[in-house]
Amino acid sequence: MFSVPTSWELTSLVCKLLLYFGAASIAGGSLCLWLYNNGKRQFFEKVISYIMLGAFLGFLGTLVNYFVQVGLINARGLTGMFDWDMASLLLETQLGEVTYMRLTGFILAFMSSLIFFRKAVRLPQQSFYRLLLGVHGIAFLFVAFSFTKAGHVSVLTGIARTAVVFHLYAFSAWIGSLFPLLLLTNSTELNLLKKLMQQFGDNALGIVIILAGMGALMLLELLDNPAELYTTPYGWVFLLKLFLVLVTLSVAVINKLVLVPAIVNNASALRLRRSIRVEMVAITLVLIATSYLSTIVGPAGH
Repeated sequence: MFSVPTSWELTSLVCKLLLYFGAASIAGGSLCLWLYNNGKRQFFEKVISYIMLGAFLGFLGTLVNYFVQVGLINARGLTGMFDWDMASLLLETQLGEVTYMRLTGFILAFMSSLIFFRKAVRLPQQSFYRLLLGVHGIAFLFVAFSFTKAGHVSVLTGIARTAVVFHLYAFSAWIGSLFPLLLLTNSTELNLLKKLMQQFGDNALGIVIILAGMGALMLLELLDNPAELYTTPYGWVFLLKLFLVLVTLSVAVINKLVLVPAIVNNASALRLRRSIRVEMVAITLVLIATSYLSTIVGPAGH
């Protein structure tokens, strides 16, 4: 049967959602500034603000989750979260290491975005965006590698843990690009919009291949028996997540093959905008399922 989350688990689940959102905004936002930029100052300001918001929420989710774990271990309710002796002790554990890595990544992403934002008096050039992508890439790696040291992933082989990093980047780059792409649909330069969307659609194929390949490798490591997919709570939620991913991919395919080629006026751009919003809703459900898998249930053998 499915596990009903306790208040502690539900809070951890929300924190995990914030963590995923933070990682996605860093990966997708910086990628879009580099590759899918419409050359407008307003787009730059909104996307860099989006990255900063994501980094802040990721930082907040990581910090709150740490104290939730302190409270969970103490089993003394809300007051147990603020047992500073226990909190200091846990800093020396795997939980502390993971927390340090994530906080470092989000602080680096936030501060670098703030500095770049303040230095960009005029509209930045490509070299600026490449530098920003490099710094944010380092920040993302801190967050990504923390996943290899936490939960049931930490006991996997080195190859599987490397797959986790690639899988997380591909997923984050994809879903984190949706908001910047949504902003692009407000453009009145329809030819440029069509060109940028086609570029994203072409590059997204590589992202999906990495996502599927690394995901399959992780699944082979996590499951002792394929039957666990339909006989365990973890398998059921995973299949639900897979269904939601397929729904999201279907929307993305419609965007690439139907809606983007049909961009000829503001009405067609509006249809694309609505479709991207549907994709964002579907991907939010995927994130909830992913958070449930990593917080509430785990593979039978782990």
